[in-house]
Amino acid sequence: MRSTLGNIFLVIYAILAITITILLLSYNEYLCSEIGGYTLYIVQDESLEPDYKRGDLLLIKSTSDPSVEIGDKLLVYQNISSSEYRVVNSTLEEKVVQGRRVTYLMSEGYQFDSSYVIGKTENTIAIPYIGTILRLLESRWGYLFCIVIVTLFLFLQELYELFIELKYGNDEDDDNDSKPSKSKTTSSKKAKGSK
Repeated sequence: MRSTLGNIFLVIYAILAITITILLLSYNEYLCSEIGGYTLYIVQDESLEPDYKRGDLLLIKSTSDPSVEIGDKLLVYQNISSSEYRVVNSTLEEKVVQGRRVTYLMSEGYQFDSSYVIGKTENTIAIPYIGTILRLLESRWGYLFCIVIVTLFLFLQELYELFIELKYGNDEDDDNDSKPSKSKTTSSKKAKGSK
């Protein structure tokens, strides 16, 4: 029988494992999780300081083009190469509309298509230090050791306990049924003594 503390640990671990798995499955093309209208971004360097520090987890509410106005401070994906990107924090200076396409001209001289905008900084929540932990758990080796191997160990432990229960559990129940309990013996002696 597992202790209450063990059960609490198991529930917390299951919630953590499921959450990390969902975050990994909801990665977008920039390797950021997108869930329920929010993008989760882990600040990996000092490029967003002083607003955000390295290791912060940013919950950025998605923004559509009509709600973006001149002067808004935006978090935007910037491609460095075909497989590399970074997030920049810049102020919108001008919107250039060309048919269906909208180009944003930013204060640092950057130009972005509106599809690269993540959201406004005013709609962003920064959670300190959690990004570092999440980055470790979402890495290949972190996920392997913290989620996969621990889950395998817990599964094997459950199998072992089931095997022990099936092999020895019935024998212990039979032994308990064949032995009279102390309370039954004592009560029968009291009944005989009262007569």
